[in-house]
Amino acid sequence: MNENETPYSESAFREYIRSYQLADIRLDDSKEKEWLLETDYATGSVVFHELSIIELIITSKKDGENAFYLHFQLGNEEHAKSLFDEMINTLRNMRNRQKVKVLLTCTSGLTTSFFAQELNKAAQNLQLDFEFSALSYSNLYENGFRYDVILVAPQIQYEFKKISEIYRRKIVLKIPAAVFGGYKTGEVITMVMKALDESRNADTETEAIRSAFDNDYRILCVGMINHFDSFRIGYCIYDHGKRTLDKEVIKDTHQWSDIEDLLDYALVRHTNIDAIAIAYPGIIGRGRIHHPDYHLHEDFNMGNYLEKKYGHTVILINDVNAIALGYHALYENTDNMVFIFQPRGNYLSGAGIINEGKLLRGWKSSAGEIGRLIPAMVDEPEKKIFDPAGALEIVSKQILAFIASSAPEKIVLYSELTPDTDEIREYLSQYIEETYIPEIIWTDRLKTYILPGAMIHALDVLKRLEIDPDYYRHLENHHS
Repeated sequence: MNENETPYSESAFREYIRSYQLADIRLDDSKEKEWLLETDYATGSVVFHELSIIELIITSKKDGENAFYLHFQLGNEEHAKSLFDEMINTLRNMRNRQKVKVLLTCTSGLTTSFFAQELNKAAQNLQLDFEFSALSYSNLYENGFRYDVILVAPQIQYEFKKISEIYRRKIVLKIPAAVFGGYKTGEVITMVMKALDESRNADTETEAIRSAFDNDYRILCVGMINHFDSFRIGYCIYDHGKRTLDKEVIKDTHQWSDIEDLLDYALVRHTNIDAIAIAYPGIIGRGRIHHPDYHLHEDFNMGNYLEKKYGHTVILINDVNAIALGYHALYENTDNMVFIFQPRGNYLSGAGIINEGKLLRGWKSSAGEIGRLIPAMVDEPEKKIFDPAGALEIVSKQILAFIASSAPEKIVLYSELTPDTDEIREYLSQYIEETYIPEIIWTDRLKTYILPGAMIHALDVLKRLEIDPDYYRHLENHHS
């Protein structure tokens, strides 16, 4: 919003919501502070806070989980309207997420296709929100992540261990041979319902923390992760090393303005911040972010722009580098390690390198951009990345490159299609002796590491600025 523009008022925003075409959504505006947008499959909330802060939330009625969450301060009219529009689009799309999606898989998909039809008839008669589909095993790994439950037919149950490991965040069940052979729909539905109930009551994992982060600063840390089919922007405040705020923005799409909305909200409510640390995808150096997918290019100094806008020291770091720093801080014997992030369906991976206890940045801050090397090592990686065997080749050859170049004692890996570290070691043994293969650890707990990593990097920068306030500014790289 420019200086001469009139701020968008809360009353005008309320009127915009009331005038919206909501034929399929029930608006309850009876409460002053919270308006509800009801559907049969999800509930939307518009919460009005002091200081013109608006909170938009969508909660699924299927599992009670937040499918959309953000907050922003009213200012620009078009921006406020666009965020509400996005919320409504997501709310309407929740209809497709209402049903429990169950996938049956076998060798060809033919026998399971007939069984799926019978299961859909049974679910309809029982008035259950289940949707059964069938898929051949050869197509499972490219398409299976969109389902809630995966049922494995008897003829491919020798692959059950691999399927369970790759889809560890899904429910994966074996169909007993007698049930499959007799098309016993009732027993399958009962089996699925029991597994869903057990999954909802499962305990949440906790993470051990190696070290306390005592320091003299209050740092607002932000970390963006494109993970589990949504964009999640976690943020917290480390107050002298103690975590005092822990929230998350959840959206189906992402643009840089989401970060600014988050900062607007957090800095209105928490004014005594010493610095802002942002962990974000892309090549980051000298205050610049290069990530064409988000229309961010290195000819624009994002660090300087944010410092002028918010009046705080702003420190930027690549997301995978932050994860590597956070993992190093939380675990012993990680002074020489590499964290590899292999996104699903994209061979352009990234890595964070810890060498002798320090993050390796390299020239133009591009160390760890291993994805650029993949086409030179793997034929047709854009096709192979969708298949476990192809992903195994891609990931293993990345690890081999790091063994040959920096010889880490640990490789920490996020790659959904290659969860079996023994399989990776076996692949590597074709090229290198076992004694030179480092410990390989699989993890998917990225948020656990990214925010502490951003804080640790910020502390390093802040301490250097204390010694020489002009040093980093002169080099124009204190943002990286």
